[in-house]
Amino acid sequence: MERARLKQRLFFFIAGPIILFLVVPYIWGRNNLPPRVYFGDQRLSGPYSQAVDAISKIADEFEKAPLNVIYQDRKIKTTFAEIGLKIDRAKTAENLHTAFGNEFEFPLKWWINLFWGYQTQAAYALDIKKAENLTGNQFNVVLTPVQEASVQFLNGKTVLVPAKEGVGIDSMEVVTQILKDLKDWSNKDVLIKLTKIEPEIPTSAAQTLKQELDASLARPYILQAGTANFSLAPETVIAWINVQKKENSGNTGLNSGGSPGQIANAVVAGQNFSDAKVAYHLEWDLDREKVRSYVDQQVQGAIYRAPANGTLDFQGGTIQEASPAQSEITADVDAATEKIIQAVKSKERSVRLPVNENPAALSLENVKKLGIDTLLATGVSNFTGSPTNRRHNIGVGASKFNGVVIPQNEEFSFLKTLGPVDKSTGYLPELVIKEDKTIPEYGGGMCQVSTTCFRAEVNAGLRTTERQNHAYPVQYYSPQGTDATVYIPHPDLKFMNDTAGPILIQTKIVGNVLTFEFYGKSDGRTVQLEGPRTYDKKSDGSMKAEWIQKVYAKDGSLMFQKNFLSKYDSPSKYPHPGDEKPPTETKKKKKKHGGT
Repeated sequence: MERARLKQRLFFFIAGPIILFLVVPYIWGRNNLPPRVYFGDQRLSGPYSQAVDAISKIADEFEKAPLNVIYQDRKIKTTFAEIGLKIDRAKTAENLHTAFGNEFEFPLKWWINLFWGYQTQAAYALDIKKAENLTGNQFNVVLTPVQEASVQFLNGKTVLVPAKEGVGIDSMEVVTQILKDLKDWSNKDVLIKLTKIEPEIPTSAAQTLKQELDASLARPYILQAGTANFSLAPETVIAWINVQKKENSGNTGLNSGGSPGQIANAVVAGQNFSDAKVAYHLEWDLDREKVRSYVDQQVQGAIYRAPANGTLDFQGGTIQEASPAQSEITADVDAATEKIIQAVKSKERSVRLPVNENPAALSLENVKKLGIDTLLATGVSNFTGSPTNRRHNIGVGASKFNGVVIPQNEEFSFLKTLGPVDKSTGYLPELVIKEDKTIPEYGGGMCQVSTTCFRAEVNAGLRTTERQNHAYPVQYYSPQGTDATVYIPHPDLKFMNDTAGPILIQTKIVGNVLTFEFYGKSDGRTVQLEGPRTYDKKSDGSMKAEWIQKVYAKDGSLMFQKNFLSKYDSPSKYPHPGDEKPPTETKKKKKKHGGT
């Protein structure tokens, strides 16, 4: 029994202080300031949330306290705020909140603070320019700005601008005095001294740079790209040059952006302003964007060669190349830019710039790789009598289909392949059928192209999935019943490539005849066409037509049959410009579109 009591007393003797050590700080509260916390000469207490208000009040008093600034035998009264000191209230309070460590450190630091107290360090910003302005304005002291040495360009030549020392406030000394007052929370006099300010870039550094530039600009650079040559004059290179101020490697000094603490430490270590300054030198480089712009405009503009598809001809059962394909030639802009920069930096006077050669999309080699070896069918139309703009548009539109490859088992869309039809894509205004009129629009004449394509795909025995005839009979599409109108976004001409491989389209215009040629791999199918026949003709020019397509497989079985039925209105219902005649019928009509 006695032994148990002894153990109990021993436990409380050992555990009691430990519990007291840990519990008391937490009873005081993690949200309250520990005891004996000071900011300046005043004690802080209460919740942390109130610390900012208390710190702000004390900081206001300190910043506004009278301060003597002395220059030679003259003295002025000012404040720390006017000389450039600003205490950061929020940051100071934040630092205070984290000053007592994490959950494990807090109890120990709380007890240490209880016995020895804690002086809150002020977070601050110091604007030394205010001190300089104060000196110049109040003491009428002329501060001479320092002139850094540099290299300028004038009339295509390099010009050396020598360095000149300046006269300014001994900034480190002022900073040290202000920070000492802040540390001691006093407002002792601040003594202003002037000192010579040595330039960070000496004349020797600029002279070295000038010699480098003069060597690089001594003679023109000869650039070669493909078969073209370019002379790169020094004046052009000068416009690309950027000169930059760089810090010397191995520096231990302070630059003008050094913190007040760093500057104060430099003074304490016995360094003066000149000793503590960082040493700099000048470097030059070329503006990559400007060099790239030169390559893109001058070099690319001179050597660019547009790709040209080869033209094919079907002779003796095989496809032959009537005219060879022409690859595209372009400058490798990014690589050429780097080559020029390196050449100027290394003074390499002759430079060959890299170029890219991109094969044309259509060549005999490419066609053979696709397994295309047969002329499947042709489609032909005649546009004799077309006006100039219509002829132009037909040529532009037909070129969009030359070299197009239709993959096997894919649906072909005429409008998707054609793309935008407007002034920007090269078309001119020409007549189209739109609603109840025939009016000029950009791209008039596209139906000549779609009709010719339609005839080729029907002759090739392909499955038509969308086709619409014109609103009225058009002379260019005789015989009637074999036309296909198109108008963005509808109607379209569509068909499936269900042959044994891809289909290559070739277009050509000879005189007034437009031809579509479909090349591919034959699956042995044959095509039988009946008609077209016209019927139900009326005196006003309206009529109907039928064109029948029968497609047979290699074994002679019927694969499918398609009857193309066309119904044409009277042309008088669609007056041309200058012939605005009202419709002969008042019955509401279905709106139809299509180029003429």
